[in-house]
Amino acid sequence: MKRIEESVRAILQNARRLLDDAEFLKLNEPPATGYYLSLIAQEECAKAFLLALVQRQVIPWNQHILRASRDHTCKQLLCVIMEFLNPELEEFIERCNARGLRHELPRLPPRVADAMNILRHEKIGRWISRNWVWAEDPEYDKEARDIAEGERDRQKQDALYVRLAPDGGLAAVRATMTNADVTAEMERAARMAGLVDRLLEGDPHPGLDYAKVEEAFRLLFTEPPAVRGDI
Repeated sequence: MKRIEESVRAILQNARRLLDDAEFLKLNEPPATGYYLSLIAQEECAKAFLLALVQRQVIPWNQHILRASRDHTCKQLLCVIMEFLNPELEEFIERCNARGLRHELPRLPPRVADAMNILRHEKIGRWISRNWVWAEDPEYDKEARDIAEGERDRQKQDALYVRLAPDGGLAAVRATMTNADVTAEMERAARMAGLVDRLLEGDPHPGLDYAKVEEAFRLLFTEPPAVRGDI
């Protein structure tokens, strides 16, 4: 797994370089390019996270995982999971209080569970074989479903591009971003990079409720999809 670790470190280095560029461009008006680079840095962190899970033997390495590492939607779904593992301070404190003070059991929120399910079944599962359908169509969490349908990628693209409608007219002009928007995305990317750092260090608890996430990943990638019917 040495080659995997080397790849993760190189990807993290690139993510942090992108964040340095975003910090500089945040001073521009409007700071849309800094916003775009921050989202790209998050996707690089997601790619590093995916490889770190391979390096820790949580999921197997194969051509489909390689393809996922190159797919924007897959990486954006992974970002949902990473932010759950290393959330902003307010959520971190609330979840620590839930465990320590209210003795609540850890659980995966719908957005996180469905981000994992969509990644495994709707993306990777359909790359493996498209000759199946769900016995019942799943009702995915809206946030995870929107990402799967391209909403996050449109936000990223709209920071830089003028989008055309089918008739050649304007569908959208460049989105207006603020320095606060860029700062929030940069901080999110930095938390994601820190999570991968801890994974590489072999920390048994690299993120909040990590054991729950790892257990779900192991189950998803060792068991075949359970609720589907072959065509």
